Amino acid sequence: MSLEELSIGNELKDSYKITSQWVKNGINWLGDIDEFYRERAAIEKDYSSKLRDLTKRYFERKAKLSSNLSVGDEPQITPGSLESASVVLWNDVLTQTEAIAEEKSKFSLELQSKVGENLVSLRNKCDRLEKQIGGINDFLNSEKKKVEEDVAKSKKQYDALCQATETARDKNQKSPSDKHERKVQEKQVAMNNGKNEYLIKINIANRLKDKYYYQDIPEIMDYLQELNEDRVALLNKLLTNACIIERNSLDRVKEKLHNVDKTAVQNNPKLDVAMFIKHNAIAWQEPQDFYFVPCSFWHDDESLIIKEPELTELRKRLQIASNEYRNFESSCLDIKQSLEESTAQRKKDDKDSITLKFDSNLQNSLQILSRFMKEDSSRIKNEVEIEIIQNFAGDQDLRYVAPAAEKKSRFGFLKSKSRTGTATDLSDANADAHSIKTANTSTSLGSNIFSLRRNKSTATNGSRGGAAGTGNGTTARAIYPYTAAGEDETGLAAGDEMTVVEADDGSGWTLVNGPSGQGLVPTSYIEIISTAPPAGKSAPPAVAPKRGAKRVQYLEALYDYEADGDDELTIQAGDRIILVQDDTEGNGWTEGELNGEKGMFPTSYVKKV
Repeated sequence: MSLEELSIGNELKDSYKITSQWVKNGINWLGDIDEFYRERAAIEKDYSSKLRDLTKRYFERKAKLSSNLSVGDEPQITPGSLESASVVLWNDVLTQTEAIAEEKSKFSLELQSKVGENLVSLRNKCDRLEKQIGGINDFLNSEKKKVEEDVAKSKKQYDALCQATETARDKNQKSPSDKHERKVQEKQVAMNNGKNEYLIKINIANRLKDKYYYQDIPEIMDYLQELNEDRVALLNKLLTNACIIERNSLDRVKEKLHNVDKTAVQNNPKLDVAMFIKHNAIAWQEPQDFYFVPCSFWHDDESLIIKEPELTELRKRLQIASNEYRNFESSCLDIKQSLEESTAQRKKDDKDSITLKFDSNLQNSLQILSRFMKEDSSRIKNEVEIEIIQNFAGDQDLRYVAPAAEKKSRFGFLKSKSRTGTATDLSDANADAHSIKTANTSTSLGSNIFSLRRNKSTATNGSRGGAAGTGNGTTARAIYPYTAAGEDETGLAAGDEMTVVEADDGSGWTLVNGPSGQGLVPTSYIEIISTAPPAGKSAPPAVAPKRGAKRVQYLEALYDYEADGDDELTIQAGDRIILVQDDTEGNGWTEGELNGEKGMFPTSYVKKV
């Protein structure tokens, strides 16, 4: 990796604190350099004063001795204003020495005005920018803490609702009555709503955690890097300028000052970054995702409750989230465009031509960045809420109709396709939800259109292959290793070749037949062999896609069955069969797929797994 491609945000994980302190050390160091030049200026000023006094005394002594030295004590003819050549030479020595004293005085003033004051200005501006970046970090930390507290609060509320439901159920069992039965049902509805709230908070927290560690923190760390590089570049210019001033004042030390110039030219701001990274690299692991912790005596799965009346509450939430997402999506794109333009303007300024006004563009970008991060967090919260509700609801009708007592809704209708393809009108808000729906709720932030990560060679931002859109019989190759996390998945090693049995249907998973057998693998972990592997890959996607929508259903054969026709399928007890068409009509036959062949078999011969 070249020096120009170095990025603290990409190379050092979760290291804002040590990076910020390192940058502060460099800023505080400007104070030492300022004190050095101020003391140096004081020395030069004192030297100038003493040299001026010295020449004054010897001018006075020369005036008294001029005649004596030129013509003797008792001349016959006085020389008038004429002086001997030796006195003229001495007078010139004193005159040049007086000029040197004056030059030293000017040198002292230039050190103060052109070096010392500029160092103070640079330090103040760097200090202000560092605090501004720190303010963004404080906001991110507070938001991260708030999200974690929300998850804990939702968990506590969910447990309390479970306890209340259990208490009501016990009371009904001890003293059955219609009143107690209604109470149990009311408590169950409240508990289920609490569970939904808990699951939504978990998914939001996980998405914001990804954003925090892979986008927000790396981004502000890169701004710290840019601030440090600007400080070093300007320090180079100020030190070079001090040397130029001194060379003009003392030509005799010109060669020594040239060495400082050479050192300043060689001091590429990236060298500091390279050493810092080398000495601060840590073995970092991403914090674990938040996950659903079931109540010890109630529900034990992490699925949303999608029956009525809980489904109505989810519909309402979906409509609200869709409206808010549309607004935040638009504002995020606008702000991101402004940020990209501001960044391009900064990059346009050559580091060699940087001036002390560098802070204005950087400050403007930081203000835009702060706005973007706030808007983008709100956008992601609504996006995750839309995704999880839609993924768990599946093909259920997600239209929400406000109660009749309320004012007439201003929302229009949009279209949602049923299983048979019939179009049904839905609200505009739900249409927006459909337009952003993705089954893969853990899409890498590096490839998201809202990502701020700049085009650098990184481990987390490399191009990734995929097998979406491929069909049966297609050969693919594993880009990264993957360990199966379920019975319906299969493991991969980097470089493994496999056959695509069923292409990605939008869920982020592809069904393949590989060295470890047939099963699902993340689409982003494989590539079609006919497509050249993308450049710059160094690590797999941070998180495999969630398994919420269009999940492949498997069947397990209970008994052997021999096909009795071309439309039937031979199965043996223990076979894992992909469900193609369930026995929805109750005719006793189910269609499945085994080893690439499809056919019918008795429904009673298999069970769902």
